[in-house]
Amino acid sequence: MKKQRIAIYGKGGIGKTTISVNLALTLAREGYKVLLVGCDPKQDTARLLLQERLPTIVECYDGLQSGRIPIERVCARVRENITCCEAGGPRPGVGCAGRGVLIALDLLSQRGILSQADVVLYDVLGDVVCGGFATPVTHGFTDRIYVVTSGEQASLLAANNILSGMNSVGGKTGGLIFNARGFEGEETYVRRFASLTGVPIVGVMPYSQRIKTEELNRRAICEADGAVLEEQAMRALANEVLNGTPCQPRALTPDGLYDMIAQIGRERHDRMGRGDGDR
Repeated sequence: MKKQRIAIYGKGGIGKTTISVNLALTLAREGYKVLLVGCDPKQDTARLLLQERLPTIVECYDGLQSGRIPIERVCARVRENITCCEAGGPRPGVGCAGRGVLIALDLLSQRGILSQADVVLYDVLGDVVCGGFATPVTHGFTDRIYVVTSGEQASLLAANNILSGMNSVGGKTGGLIFNARGFEGEETYVRRFASLTGVPIVGVMPYSQRIKTEELNRRAICEADGAVLEEQAMRALANEVLNGTPCQPRALTPDGLYDMIAQIGRERHDRMGRGDGDR
């Protein structure tokens, strides 16, 4: 299998870290060597796997360069076939987090850590306009990106901004990952958005209160007993991601996106008036 370098984008709180961590677990169980890189300033990618904070590459950078700190201190073997690290960045409100991501990825490349993995997964914040968060793409560290979205307006707005940004910097988009919130008619919004932008839905995570419950207990859903539906969804997603091909998104204008949302609302209202519900 050709080595894969995949970036998972999405607005804060949409579930991109949940997707990234469970995708890493799923791929590792199938025998792939996975490197999971947290590129979110919250530095929370590793917590579900370690139950504690992992020191970041940026904060340990001087020690790593001088040899005082071994690379294993920041690149932890968290499970069989999974190594995890956090890029890190400046204090909130100070400096550019994208610069921290670049420093971390350059170091991982220099040490040969990126090349050792069969699959590299980047967990990247995507609801800000700062170009620094496109670093995995603009500096050639990723092959394609996937965007996590729900049918909520704010999530679709962020997803549309990400698609527009990727077009601007020449990024390759593999598809959308629909992480359902469980409200009535939600799927219609995501599928219409996918159709209008020309970006396929490559995975669907069904709404699951259990995911939230398990994560409050610092446990990934794919490591919980009896999480059959969630595990099936992650296996299907893993297969799509490994075999995905890039598409060329047609990002909507802001007005176009709002018009889409309003149109779906009118259609639902008409159906309800006819007694058809959301069929």
